[in-house]
Amino acid sequence: MKKIYSIICLSLICSLSFAQITPKHILTSKNNTEHVSSVKVPKSVAPFWSEDFSNGIPSTWTNSPVPWAYRGPSTSPNSTVGTQGAYGTNQGPIQSPTAQNGFMIFDSDYYDNLGVAGGFGTGQYPSNPNGHIGKLTTESIDLSNYPAVSLLFNSFYREYTGIAKVAFSIDGGVTFTDEMEVHPDIDVNDATTPDYQVMLNIPPNIAGQPSVHIQFIYDGTVLYNNYYGYYFWCIDDIQLIETPAHLMVCQDEMFGGWWLGYQTTGDLGCNYTFNPMAQALGNPYRLEGVVRNLGANAQNNVTLHGDIADDAGNVLFSDVSNGITLGVSSTDTLALNSFYTPTGMGLHNISIWATSDSFPYTDTATMSSIVSDTIYAIDYDWNSDGANLGTSAWRIGRTCGGQVGTSAYDIYADAQVTSISFHVGSESVVGAQMTTEVYEGFGTNSIFLAESDPYSLTAADIGNWVTIPLLNPLPVFKGTSYMAAVRGFAHPTDTFLITVATNPASSSYIQDNGCNLNSANPAGTWYTATDKMAIRMNFGYINSVEDRGENNDFKIYPNPTNGLFSIITESNKPCKISITNVIGQEIISLEHNGITSPSIDLNKFDKGIYNVTLSYENKVSVKSVILE
Repeated sequence: MKKIYSIICLSLICSLSFAQITPKHILTSKNNTEHVSSVKVPKSVAPFWSEDFSNGIPSTWTNSPVPWAYRGPSTSPNSTVGTQGAYGTNQGPIQSPTAQNGFMIFDSDYYDNLGVAGGFGTGQYPSNPNGHIGKLTTESIDLSNYPAVSLLFNSFYREYTGIAKVAFSIDGGVTFTDEMEVHPDIDVNDATTPDYQVMLNIPPNIAGQPSVHIQFIYDGTVLYNNYYGYYFWCIDDIQLIETPAHLMVCQDEMFGGWWLGYQTTGDLGCNYTFNPMAQALGNPYRLEGVVRNLGANAQNNVTLHGDIADDAGNVLFSDVSNGITLGVSSTDTLALNSFYTPTGMGLHNISIWATSDSFPYTDTATMSSIVSDTIYAIDYDWNSDGANLGTSAWRIGRTCGGQVGTSAYDIYADAQVTSISFHVGSESVVGAQMTTEVYEGFGTNSIFLAESDPYSLTAADIGNWVTIPLLNPLPVFKGTSYMAAVRGFAHPTDTFLITVATNPASSSYIQDNGCNLNSANPAGTWYTATDKMAIRMNFGYINSVEDRGENNDFKIYPNPTNGLFSIITESNKPCKISITNVIGQEIISLEHNGITSPSIDLNKFDKGIYNVTLSYENKVSVKSVILE
């Protein structure tokens, strides 16, 4: 099993190769998340030293010439404001337990541009040519009675080309050694969650010393030539605790194969929250988690556990990983020994946790995925009512141009894309126009394949899901990746937004078409979107935009099928039945008298998705059937 730092490097390489992201691509987005979750320390572990900045920066601390800034209840701006930079606005402040009484921020973005997009180098502390270095240093702390110490603090960090670090001094603050990177797994344009908590085991040569200074360093000088710093780092609620002998956490739990699976399959490994049965059969659920040893002792027989249950609580699947030894301050990624292939549609509740011989169990992460008939999605909006989506949105139809917003999907079984669904942001206005599109590949390397007719938003669309059919059904093929896309159009006001999906284990992209997400790049430039977009890919038949409900003209049973299935109609009128494959070829045609329930045999055909079409009285109804 490879260490997590190896996994992270591979993940970065994968994402960069798909998206062609370079450091010069600065993005505006909201509520950023990344694939690493924060530490949950037991409440029984009490600190022996702490600082919550309720009285500002302590007089015994030191600050660098390019300073960290204090946000407090009475400062301007106050503790309700986070970054003021042009490319990190609307981020909000850190969400630490005591954020309201004050926190610290190094606002590299604002220091360079004064909050003006394209205003590079116009701020009080220009980042070019020397870059930003911000150092915030504690007073001397006596650790002589604590041979094993851990540093805890809340951290809200968004990366461009900087590095967040802590360092330690045992010579009165003259020299600082043992630098530790705080967020090594944050990619360019990614961020932690605002409530993220960090736990670091202080090096053993530092613990136990009578005079220790801790330094928080924002270093914007070291990652790339000619690109310096940017974005921000907020910290709060710093604590020192005695490191427990046995403390282990499980983080970044996934069921799509994000960490390890993609290395063998070459896919994204996304957590697909609505997963069509045919895709789920081609891509069984792969449960993984990142396990960290935060205790003072090594952990033996560390294993990852997982189970999957249906909506009634019946356990459908349970397995465990191989056991490993996890050394002090070590991290590893574990995966269950087997995959889960669903046998039926509906809600599947997933639980993942870790154990060791000395630690009974970590907190259990719970996630869900719906095995669907036709919907392929990355959002958690189970009832399609917007309740489980983000509170922010991407502006697509703008005064400056029509951006293209996308969500990425791997195809594991041949299918036909018939429509694209998206959730319309609440700030959108009636009359805004858009089209839906499908691309093969991601970002810069993508190829346009299909589109819809233009559509204008109605009053009923605002704050709701909209489904727009493609001009023609589009065959998509196993082993290929696609983007489900929505294109906005230029308008005198910013009129059209796509709501953010809150699933970090997924991928979205945006094409800048004249809005200068970064003024150095021309229109048509693709960027990785840190906030994922609520855009779905549909394989089922949609009559029109207004046809958003279940097609109840007929039912298929069983579906999926091993070959034989029956058609139950809601009408007793004669009709024609046609069965076609994913590329539109008719393989079966028959007349139905409207009285009996016809039975159809697909045993002589290949496994996959087939469309069943009923035609009668100038009406056509279509559903898909899955042949296993």
